[in-house]
Amino acid sequence: MKYMKFLPWVIVAVMGLYIAMKAVPPGTKTKEMDLYAFGAIPVQHSGRIQPLDSLSRNTLMILTGGRQEYVVKIDGREETRPAIRWLLDVTASNSRDDSCEVFRIDDPDVRTWLNLRNKPGSYRYSKAEIGGKKLQELDAKRAVLGAKKAEERNQFEESLVTLIHQIDMQDQVGNFVVPGLVPNPDSPTGKWMTLFEINRQIGAASVEQAKAEGEIEFQRDIKENPAKYDEARKNRTPDSFRAWYENERKDLMMEAFRRLTETGRSEHFPQAALLLEILKAYDADNVEKFNQDLAKYYADYVSKMDPSDVSKARSEAWMNHFEPFFLCKVLYIMVMVLACLSWLVPPEVPLGRSAFYLTCLTLGVHTLALILRMFIGSRPPVTNLYSSAVFIGWGCLVLCLIMEVIYKNSLGTFVGSLLGFATMQIAQLLSQGGDTMEMLVAVLDTNFWLATHVTIVTLGYTATFVGGFLGAAYIFAGMFTNALRKDSGRAVYQMTYGTICFATLLSFVGTVLGGIWADQSWGRFWGWDPKENGAVLIVIWNALALHARWAGLVKARGFAVLTVFGNIVTAWSWFGTNQLGIGLHAYGFNKTLADSCAIFWIANSLVMILGMIPLGFWASFGNEPAKTKN
Repeated sequence: MKYMKFLPWVIVAVMGLYIAMKAVPPGTKTKEMDLYAFGAIPVQHSGRIQPLDSLSRNTLMILTGGRQEYVVKIDGREETRPAIRWLLDVTASNSRDDSCEVFRIDDPDVRTWLNLRNKPGSYRYSKAEIGGKKLQELDAKRAVLGAKKAEERNQFEESLVTLIHQIDMQDQVGNFVVPGLVPNPDSPTGKWMTLFEINRQIGAASVEQAKAEGEIEFQRDIKENPAKYDEARKNRTPDSFRAWYENERKDLMMEAFRRLTETGRSEHFPQAALLLEILKAYDADNVEKFNQDLAKYYADYVSKMDPSDVSKARSEAWMNHFEPFFLCKVLYIMVMVLACLSWLVPPEVPLGRSAFYLTCLTLGVHTLALILRMFIGSRPPVTNLYSSAVFIGWGCLVLCLIMEVIYKNSLGTFVGSLLGFATMQIAQLLSQGGDTMEMLVAVLDTNFWLATHVTIVTLGYTATFVGGFLGAAYIFAGMFTNALRKDSGRAVYQMTYGTICFATLLSFVGTVLGGIWADQSWGRFWGWDPKENGAVLIVIWNALALHARWAGLVKARGFAVLTVFGNIVTAWSWFGTNQLGIGLHAYGFNKTLADSCAIFWIANSLVMILGMIPLGFWASFGNEPAKTKN
């Protein structure tokens, strides 16, 4: 047992080494394409500069329902590939690779209509599986379904609209803007251009010339190879010969068109031409040319882009590789396990300290991820629902660590890791909507009062959730264990009380700052918007719990029950008001979020009911004299 004192450091050292290894970018092997460097190329998409890797990941998550990899069938076997390969597969190939199984089709009626076999647990299909005929039928339904309002469409039609949108997203995934790509001075569009726009512009200018050059090539071929045409005339019917004859002419015209298009790109858009050469090298599986052209692209063009844009794109690409929030989820689970075991083993086994040190390491990873997001977006930590989730998880961890330093009972590390894991799960759900660092509308992007309001009110959410989960811990520990006897129960009570005091202050200040922002932006301090009502409800409920405690209306058990209801109020303000579809803060209905909120509310209601069972039935107080019960 004498070596047990080193256990916390061993655990932290092992996990720290794993995190360090995960943080190292993948090296380039001579026989492999440098997909990491390709994914770090900065492009403009959805109004912001981002790496190609983020573009591919965010788009694929929308198509697949939350996955950042896809399945493709090669020679009868299935191979899982990363998102950047999907972007290359569907843009680099001359014939486009339609075998990527990326479209998630959950509606059984749609699968039946498309004649698709069931894939339980996945339900992801490729364009090849859907088939060309059904794709044509889908395209024919586009105008009819688009003419209907969303509320007029039934479930089957809504699912078809979603599938059409997904197919369009894959077809247009190459429609990104290359920063620094200056169009032809003769072009009427004085803006950065996408690869699609460049091809269309050059193609339009090349059509007539291609027809003329193709016709010249065709007539020359007839003169130089008369035997080929005589043989075709003898061996074919007149109709089939005419069709073959026209196809020969069209093939030569298309060859001339491709030649002229590539020449035009090279002359007027050399950066786009080089980028397309990289895509061609991938399509040809030419590793050496892919890496050489990629290195040239960085040397000739990326090096001349805005250094800030390049730095942010590289940081985001590294962050995608590092996956800090996924690492945090793994670490949170380990902390929870260690904290629980610390209550079961003898004090000589320092699992509590192990959990604390590992929590500190997790906080470091979580903090690094938040700083990177702030650097990449050049914004405060909270700008949308996704960022609020990861920020609330961080705030919960900080607050719980402070309590763990004071009370040293492993409850702080357990509750902090539990809330951290829960918020990471919520963030993962929210990330399925695509880019989590999307551009904000002007009124939300440059206002000091908004930044301070959102940050502080989110910290109010954080403290209220911590208080609510501490209250739930008090109820469970008191009902099913004897852990609350002696001083332990008082310590948990004090932790809960102090947290709710903190939550009341933050939620009140944050709500007032929100009113100041609303007055500046909308000309009124308060408008009874559902989100505003939700924020003030948190303030009122926390104040009610404190007054009930100060007035002696409730003791430890009653206060715990009141704080658990605070979870319900906070979840309503955070997510519930957004699902109403009304008000200035409504982000639209999301069935998954709505169902999750309902489950959370029901679970907390059951905890409250459990907390209202008389203390005589509680394991911690059932055998004590009545005067000592809380």
